[in-house]
Amino acid sequence: MMRFHHMGVFVSDMDKALKLYVDLLGFKVSHRATIPDGPAEDPNTRVSPKLLEDIFGVEGARSEMVLLTSPDGAMIELQQCEVPKIQKTPPDMLRYAHTGFHELGFQVTDIETWFEKVKAAGYEPNTNYVWRWAKTGKSFLFYDDDGNMIQFCEQQGGPSWQAS
Repeated sequence: MMRFHHMGVFVSDMDKALKLYVDLLGFKVSHRATIPDGPAEDPNTRVSPKLLEDIFGVEGARSEMVLLTSPDGAMIELQQCEVPKIQKTPPDMLRYAHTGFHELGFQVTDIETWFEKVKAAGYEPNTNYVWRWAKTGKSFLFYDDDGNMIQFCEQQGGPSWQAS
């Protein structure tokens, strides 16, 4: 068995990120902490100092972490690193010409309303319109405050590429 669990998004400003994910997109904060959050021997510790140092590859690693859940159960982990100091990725490194995860996609209904909400909230769309794809789909991309692409998709039926 395998299913998608969550997406981690590293951000330069947690308050701005929460404005997008909580205020605009409707996610709920399910956990918020500074990590490391305790010693390895404590059963309530999520991330010990040694574990975070091993994961981040730096001594004294420290980060603010917020776990978010959508009404439909999608999970996103936001991280704002203090040690090492978070640096914004240059915008040209966040586009399709480079490896890595470049889109966070959400399936929505009433995509035109979402498009207007995103623009009204001050986020930059990739195009100035919602575009059609695969006969029954509509989509648009926009950029968060760190330049990461978020895609909204509306698909009638199921994905046209879905195996039968």
